[in-house]
Amino acid sequence: MVVDSPIDAVYNELLNMVKELSDATIRMYEKTLETLNSLDTQRALCIIKSDTEIDTMEEELIEFATIQIVRQQPVATDLRKILMIIRLAREYERIADYTENIAEYIILIKENESLDHYEKNVDKFSKMIEIIIEMLNLVIEGLLEENKAKIKEAADMDNRVDTFYHEVMESLIQHIRIVDGKVFGTAHAILINKYLERAGDHVTNIAEEMLYALKGRRYNLG
Repeated sequence: MVVDSPIDAVYNELLNMVKELSDATIRMYEKTLETLNSLDTQRALCIIKSDTEIDTMEEELIEFATIQIVRQQPVATDLRKILMIIRLAREYERIADYTENIAEYIILIKENESLDHYEKNVDKFSKMIEIIIEMLNLVIEGLLEENKAKIKEAADMDNRVDTFYHEVMESLIQHIRIVDGKVFGTAHAILINKYLERAGDHVTNIAEEMLYALKGRRYNLG
């Protein structure tokens, strides 16, 4: 029977931790999708409160990884993988942060009854979130399976997010031009649109970090 080396055991534990972080981030986006479609302010408040759990998970992962680097003193290839996990944790934390930002704007939209931009663009916002969830699922599967094709596929899907982003931005800018006195709600929609676009960019960053750790060279997938 093949017994894992201590550093293999550390890496496997880190994989488990980043998988839990990924799962928690995906749940945040699933809740955001539900909240965006329902404009349920109570759900939005729950999303805001949940973000602290992601922060704690990120901190625990980075602390564990840092301690293990000091204890195990891994060689170059193993060190690269551990550092990759640390970078992934930071990316997931940032991606999850965007759901908190979006939840805050959903509350403002509901409280101020600024629904023009919401009604025109909610379907596209929903599609963007669905793509981001799919990207997040695919990229973590690619890491766990060491399937480079899945990781690349996840990064390529960011083009679809960007397409929706530009369509929504054009619509909102046009709305500002022709509708007097309703810039408040449109401005919040612009910010939601930007957060979702940035979330897709961060998943692409994750894919680049994974491929670097697995193949030993940098890729620009953006």
